[in-house]
Amino acid sequence: MNKSENILPISSATRAGSLVFVSGQGGLNPHTGEVVGDSLEVQVKQTMENIRAILIDNDLTFDHVKKANIYLAKREHYIEFNRIYAQYFTKQFPARTTIYCELNYDLLVEIDVIAQHDC
Repeated sequence: MNKSENILPISSATRAGSLVFVSGQGGLNPHTGEVVGDSLEVQVKQTMENIRAILIDNDLTFDHVKKANIYLAKREHYIEFNRIYAQYFTKQFPARTTIYCELNYDLLVEIDVIAQHDC
């Protein structure tokens, strides 16, 4: 069982040296695979918790994240997304790219990150 026993990973991360690549995560319940809610806030929080679980499994936190790619289904969600996203970081924000696109299922957001173990 993984270290974050309360959440099953939707996808495992790939390691390359001190870098950990977390594939795109969305607002999916990790136990059922179903989309959680239809609000941006609910989906962003679930997405970030899914990422947190994968980071924990790799002995990392959000403070180790160096790069994030954000995919938003609606341009008008940008400001609300930023408000929620900012709550997960205690140090400097990672470099980030935000892309507006059509997402699978009923997802409003998808995020992938690259984190680095302290050297």
